[in-house]
Amino acid sequence: MQPPFFNALSDSKRILIAGMGGGFDVFCGLPLYFALREEGREVTLANLSFISFGPLTPHPLAPALVEVTPDFHVQHGEYFPEYYLARWLATQGEAGRVFAFKKQGVKPVLTAYRALQKQLRLDTIILVDGGTDALMRGDEADLGTPHEDAVSLAAVNELSGIKRYIVSLGFGIDAFHGVAHWNVLEATAELARAGAYLGSFSLTPDMQPVQLYQDACEAVFEQMPRHISIVNASILSALHGHYGDHHLTERTRGSELWINPLMSQYWCYDLPAVAERLQYREALLNTLSMSDVDRVIRGHRAEIVPRERRTLPI
Repeated sequence: MQPPFFNALSDSKRILIAGMGGGFDVFCGLPLYFALREEGREVTLANLSFISFGPLTPHPLAPALVEVTPDFHVQHGEYFPEYYLARWLATQGEAGRVFAFKKQGVKPVLTAYRALQKQLRLDTIILVDGGTDALMRGDEADLGTPHEDAVSLAAVNELSGIKRYIVSLGFGIDAFHGVAHWNVLEATAELARAGAYLGSFSLTPDMQPVQLYQDACEAVFEQMPRHISIVNASILSALHGHYGDHHLTERTRGSELWINPLMSQYWCYDLPAVAERLQYREALLNTLSMSDVDRVIRGHRAEIVPRERRTLPI
């Protein structure tokens, strides 16, 4: 048997895998990228980017969309995960490109997604969350880092004529940002009742797509040694059987981590159902900037009484 997620993808031919929270989220989609490529699918990578693109940035496709390729001029060590990933992909015989969405509000990001949907003739979009805070609906005791995830979720939910899914990788990581994983499992249960939870499956080190994911992470970490991804470092630690307060990067020294086997497990969901749970989604639709997004989230939090924080009884 296989998770319903793969049955849902059975007739998908042109797929976009996009990091929804920015930073290194797109790397969390690499095992899925390589697995689907092995099946002969046409798969493209994208990411909500933390880079400030200027008006003279090459390869603009829309006001908030840039095609990042190895011919960009980047100083060694500069924070630019999309560039270093594109360069690594080219060394593997893959298309050396990663599309980058500028970190803006929902309206410009939606316009960019529509442009990419048309250009690539996409039939499926899979948003990838490094962690699990994309499942927070808005009234939890702590939302983690919701801004970028909410923008991507609200934008892709507005697309028509395309299948849309969310996968998360890194269960437990968002405890670092205050998320109660009681709420993650609560959300999964609610989505299961709605028929929108599409199963989960584990990654293991013997899988070739996982090995390529690790190679990509290690290559990019070497190029950006001051910016090693805490999320992906934690997932790699879990993949290799580490548990508890294990630190792969000095960036986490001084904090207590909970590396655990569930970190290397994909959790899969139908995107419109996740978007329907987001209590401030409609208020996000007219946002133009991240400042607008911040005002919406702060306004929502000011109007509600957050639910009591609960912890897993295990």
